[in-house]
Amino acid sequence: MAHETVQTIIGTAIVDARFRQALLKRTREALHDFDLTPDELEALSGIRASTLHGFAHEVQLWLNKQTAAVYQP
Repeated sequence: MAHETVQTIIGTAIVDARFRQALLKRTREALHDFDLTPDELEALSGIRASTLHGFAHEVQLWLNKQTAAVYQP
């Protein structure tokens, strides 16, 4: 997933309360219009957070794992 997509998702959630609530309660549905691979959609849909901060934290942890996997010999 491009970091730009993550920034767009989180940025939209910051300024749009309706999207933020959908992201936290109906993640898969909320992410429908974003350019995500099936694996990315699955990973993000699996996040269970009650706040945007918690969601963003979980996304960052997932991204860190993805990055580490790419750079491991």
